[in-house]
Amino acid sequence: MRISSARYRADGEIAWRFARGKLSGDPVYRAVWEGPWIRPGPVVDIGCGQGLMLSLFAGSREQPDLYPQFAWRRECPLYGIETRPAVAHIAQRALAVEARILDSDARTTPLPTGQTLLLFDVLHMMSAGDQDALLDAALAALSSDGVLLIREADASAGWRFRLVRWANRGKALLKGYSSRSFHFRSSIAWKSWLESRGLAVETHPMHAGTPFGNHLLIARRR
Repeated sequence: MRISSARYRADGEIAWRFARGKLSGDPVYRAVWEGPWIRPGPVVDIGCGQGLMLSLFAGSREQPDLYPQFAWRRECPLYGIETRPAVAHIAQRALAVEARILDSDARTTPLPTGQTLLLFDVLHMMSAGDQDALLDAALAALSSDGVLLIREADASAGWRFRLVRWANRGKALLKGYSSRSFHFRSSIAWKSWLESRGLAVETHPMHAGTPFGNHLLIARRR
């Protein structure tokens, strides 16, 4: 994790501290990296932000002896999709030639075909209709034997969910997009949506070490 966050030092203290804090404190990165779900082949991170998950792949290439059990992952082509140009540029500078970052909207731009598609904390930032459009675009890019990994807030998680909602509202006020439409769904609702598209879905709590009510959905074609 330290190797991966060091890539952001060139973009200044804020970018580096954000990367270091998220990679060390947010359980989704370690869980996905160490879990059994990543597939051999292209990895597409939709709404990649600074490209933190992709930086774990890049970091493993810098020190091949660090993760010998994941040697095959060093051959995975890496793609990130990010709508915010400034953030996309941070990701591209940090990842350099290790990944290709597309400054575009995944709902309207053809996506690279991926064996592993990632959607971390993206869907609740948009309306229900836009969520459907983005997921349909993601499924169109998912290979026949691929896996879609979604980390989202669970609207049925009680006080843990309310903390997620308050945190997002606070961030929206600070960042100047408080008028944005948020839409949250429960773990059951997300699972039902994905199953209605012919996917087999499993869910895992994803809040270890934090107070937030998040979960991880792993979806594969039947």
